[in-house]
Amino acid sequence: MPVKPQPAQRPPRSLRQAIRPGVLWLHRWLGLTLGLLVALAGLSGSLLVFHHELDAELNPELVHNYEPCVAPLDIAAAVASVQRIWPQAKVSSVYLPSHEGASYRLYFKAPGTDDNEVMLDSCSGDLLGSRNREEAGLDGRHLMPTLQRWHSSLMQGKSGRAALGWLALAWAALLIAGLLLAWPTPAQGWRRALRVNWRQNAYRTHFDLHRSAGLVAIVLMLTVAVTGFYNGLPELARALVGQVAPVSTEHRSIALPALQKGETTISWNDAKAIAEQHLSDGAILLALNRLPERGIYQVRLRRADDWQRTGTLRLLIDLRNGAVIETVNPLAGTGGDRLLAALFPLHSGQFGGAIGRWLMVIAGLLPALFFITGLSTWILRRRRKSA
Repeated sequence: MPVKPQPAQRPPRSLRQAIRPGVLWLHRWLGLTLGLLVALAGLSGSLLVFHHELDAELNPELVHNYEPCVAPLDIAAAVASVQRIWPQAKVSSVYLPSHEGASYRLYFKAPGTDDNEVMLDSCSGDLLGSRNREEAGLDGRHLMPTLQRWHSSLMQGKSGRAALGWLALAWAALLIAGLLLAWPTPAQGWRRALRVNWRQNAYRTHFDLHRSAGLVAIVLMLTVAVTGFYNGLPELARALVGQVAPVSTEHRSIALPALQKGETTISWNDAKAIAEQHLSDGAILLALNRLPERGIYQVRLRRADDWQRTGTLRLLIDLRNGAVIETVNPLAGTGGDRLLAALFPLHSGQFGGAIGRWLMVIAGLLPALFFITGLSTWILRRRRKSA
C-alpha cells in the first residue's frame, strides 16, 4: 500500500512569537486608553521646562522692582510689609531676590483673601502684586501655576499626584511593550526598522513613523516615565531604590515637637544669619520656609554645581533656639541619595544645562506624536480589514 504523506510540521515558535499577541494587546489598549492623558501631560511639561521664564514674560510687573537698588530690605522687613497689607497674615516661605532688581516672593495665608503668593519691591517693600496659585485660569497671572498644578497633580492634590505616578508606571509598561514589538529581527535589520517611506499609503507611513520615532526616543521616553513615577510616588520610589542602594533619612520626616502658642522663636533674620554661617562650596541662600508644625526653619541652598535651579541642599534650624539640627546634602550622600536627587532635575530639564532643557521639551512633544500616529494606524488598519 502506498504510504500516506504526513503533513509538514510547523517549526516551533520562538518566545518572541509566542508573547507577541499579548504584548501587542497591552501596547494597543494602554495607548488608546491612556495616550491622550499622557500627551496632554507631555505638552504641559514642555512649557514647564521654561516655567520661570514664561511666568516672568507674562507678568513682568511681578518679578521686577520699580527701580533697581543696591541693598534690598531684609527678610523681616519683607514679612512685615506683607503683614501691613494683611494684618493677620501668616508667612510660611520667603524667596530672596534672585538678582539685583528682582522682587521678593512670599507665600502666606490670611483671612479675607484667597491669594497665597505675593511679590514685593525688594527695595521699598511696596506691593507689586499677588495671586492665588490654587486658582485655575488661563490669564497671564494664573496660566503657569495652572499648568504646573495640572502637570504635577491633575489639579487634584495628593490623590492626583499619586494617580500620575501610577500613570507614569503604566506608560513605562506601554513603552517597553512598544520596544518589544518594534525591535527588528535579524532579517529586517535596523536600517529598515528606522526608515519612514513617505510615498507609501497613509497606514504604512503612520506605522513607520510611530515605530521609528519610538525606537529612536525610547531611552528619553523611559527616563521621563521613570522620573515621573518618582515625582508622583516619591515614598514608594525611595523604598524601591533603598532595596538596591543605601538611602539616607528623607528630610521631610525630620521634625521637632510642633511649636505651641506663646513659645519664643528666633526671627526670620536670625535664621538667615545662622544659615549664612554654614554656606560653603560656593553655595547661595535661596529661600527660607518657616514650619511651626515641625518646629523648624528649612533653608534652601544652591551650590554652583547644583543640579536644580531651586537648590538641592537643605539646612534645618531649630525654630526655638537656632540650633542647626540637620544639613541635607544629597550631592555628597550615598549612591541612592544622588540617584534620587537627580530624578526631579532630569524630569524638569534642569539637569544638563541647555541640552537637558531642550531634550525635555522634545520629550514632552513626543507623546502627542505617538498618540496621533498610533490612533491613526489603529483606525486605518480597521478600515482596511473591513473593506
